Amino acid sequence: MYETFFSFAEKPFTLTPNPRFLFLSHTHNEVYAHLLYGIDNRVGFIEVTGEVGTGKTTILRTLLSRLDDSKYRVAFIFNPKLRATELLQVINREFGLVDSGAGAPELIAALNDFLLEENRAGRTPVLVIDEAQNLSGEVLEQIRLLSNLETETDKLIQIVLVGQPELRQHLNDHSLRQFNQRIAVRCRLLPLNREETSAYISNRLKVAGGSDHGVFSPGSVARIFQCSGGIPRRINLICDRALLIAYTEEQHRVTAAHVKQSVQEIDGTTNSSIMSLSPWTLAASAAALIVLLASGVYLLPGVINNPSAVSAAPPDASPKITSQAPQVSGVVASCNAIFELWGSSLLSAGTLAAGFDFDYEFAARDLDLLRLRGSFADLQRLNMPLLIPLSEEQGGGYLAVTGKTPAGDWRVAPAYLGRDHLNADELSALGMRIALVPWKDFASIGYVSIPGTTGEKVRRLQFLLGLTGCLEVPTTGRYDATTIECIKRFQRDHGLVIDGLVGPRTLMLIYQAAGNYDTPHFS
Repeated sequence: MYETFFSFAEKPFTLTPNPRFLFLSHTHNEVYAHLLYGIDNRVGFIEVTGEVGTGKTTILRTLLSRLDDSKYRVAFIFNPKLRATELLQVINREFGLVDSGAGAPELIAALNDFLLEENRAGRTPVLVIDEAQNLSGEVLEQIRLLSNLETETDKLIQIVLVGQPELRQHLNDHSLRQFNQRIAVRCRLLPLNREETSAYISNRLKVAGGSDHGVFSPGSVARIFQCSGGIPRRINLICDRALLIAYTEEQHRVTAAHVKQSVQEIDGTTNSSIMSLSPWTLAASAAALIVLLASGVYLLPGVINNPSAVSAAPPDASPKITSQAPQVSGVVASCNAIFELWGSSLLSAGTLAAGFDFDYEFAARDLDLLRLRGSFADLQRLNMPLLIPLSEEQGGGYLAVTGKTPAGDWRVAPAYLGRDHLNADELSALGMRIALVPWKDFASIGYVSIPGTTGEKVRRLQFLLGLTGCLEVPTTGRYDATTIECIKRFQRDHGLVIDGLVGPRTLMLIYQAAGNYDTPHFS
């Protein structure tokens, strides 16, 4: 639609994984190198995790497309929601073996014969399972048994498990310890930092046949990073819509205002009448909505996919703080305000904001980061200090909200507009694009969501629930109906989504209610 207008040979920001558009950030390079090392050295199991939209599938497709067919045989499983025997059937089909409807023993025997033949021919079979966080315990056990297919010197098959961070939590279950101990290589894809986001956009423009000079203004790139959190899929959505908006206005340069409108339309937070939008923008909005619904991407990484979980605030719901804010070095000052509350080591005064890696710095202090979207009224229910990104008009950097004053205002660091506290309306007016909530999973419980799940992490969860006052829950280690009902009651009492799913938001409040853990909180 806008390709000719901007002199592109093709659309630069499509959502379909395309190896031609591969952009290797620092962590992408690390993951790529780990994959090559693991496969070439026949280590057996490789685990790759990353948040939704960070580019796991793209980097996998690129890797597999570059493996020499004369040296490797590849089976790629896209849908792991299968029973153990069904998975074996799919694996054999992917490797070109005849499927005669045989049972598991026959399927394994046929696979073993194939693997031995490939080994004699000097080829390495590689099994890649995408969306591996959806694998059941039964299927994981079957996959573990496949790793027993080996010679005296070599593993006959290399298995790559790719999934969201829940995969790592899943494999940490006590019942899967045999499987977990066999994983020789683990790697994790992180979001892009600000400089990488700019380079990523330029790379896609060049691959699409255009020029990276002048299409996106520096201010628009800064806002894209701020509103995307460095997630490539979301960057693509925002850039594609911003280009369309600029095209409808016959503007050859995408500005921060175009990006702002793009984000509002994608997130459904604009207050303008739908009838006032151009037909092109309406068509693009519908297409993007279909993509979002089909992929299940409603919130940001680390958030359970539930569109009602945290609602975005209307942009004019409260008084605005204008662009009179001074420039602040909010990254170091705001992070140190949070680290001090957690009793962690502080950043040095000379730390540079450019290229600052939030995930690395917080992980180095044994803290996780939950990225959330919503109004301050929604976010304060978590009762945890948090970081709010500021737009360029608001001064840039980040603002830490650390606690309440006796008068009911909220303490902030660094000072904003010369004040070290703001009221709730003023905080809501900042926009809450991607709030960062540091927290700690003290008991390593992770995600618990499937009824009937058993293991030590469920037992620890049940123990904590007893400390919160839910005395009827037994510590059996089984996620049974009684435990689920207790979770739902806890979620109802604390203003959370009542779904019986135990994720970061629910765990944060459980740790606070249990009272045995030293966590900073608002009240």
